[in-house]
Amino acid sequence: MHRKGLAKQLLSLCSREENVLLIGPAGIGKTTLLKHISLDTPLLVCDETSSLGRICDCLEQKLGWRQGKSSIIQRKNRLLNYLEQRHEAVAFDQMAETPPRVARFIAHLIQKVPVWVACRSDQRREIGRLWEYLYNFTRVEVPPLSFVEASALIRSAVDCGRIQADARKYDVELYRISKGVPGTLEGLLTELAARNYKMNTAFGLRLLELDRQIREAATATAKLPR
Repeated sequence: MHRKGLAKQLLSLCSREENVLLIGPAGIGKTTLLKHISLDTPLLVCDETSSLGRICDCLEQKLGWRQGKSSIIQRKNRLLNYLEQRHEAVAFDQMAETPPRVARFIAHLIQKVPVWVACRSDQRREIGRLWEYLYNFTRVEVPPLSFVEASALIRSAVDCGRIQADARKYDVELYRISKGVPGTLEGLLTELAARNYKMNTAFGLRLLELDRQIREAATATAKLPR
């Protein structure tokens, strides 16, 4: 699958110590790619990026540090110094609407170690203040699955007995609904594993997509802080 070629490209960028901007819509596989890359090369992944405090919390936890009574400035400087000595790439996942404090932290970090950023868009209105520093990054866009790749995944699910057998006949429709986005296709396969759908009708396909959206919304709601 072309993801293997993309992973190889990313590993090459990592070996050259380049800063990487990984772009793609929700569900396209950016987080999965970061996890895959971190298995083959040192890459410290931070998935709490909404504020400088949360970044410090996440990185300190990943490094096994105990949180003391230090100020946010002291914690930030401690991280910058340690990461410079460690000299390994740091990745910030799910970056969006970056506040000024976070953007400045990343700008300082770029001067010390390679930095990766995964985001849905590099547009100023969506990426926030990090937009000012994007000239430092090599832009890599994560493409959707091809029809051949999506069809292969559907056939595999059928062959394993996880979804209804006639699903392979409707791979064109499933690909159209998912638009090649792995997360969306996974959601469709999850619904097919849970119940049988009359996929030979437009109603059956609409019901399948509606069930996927409901499950996705319920999952997102469950993750909200209470």
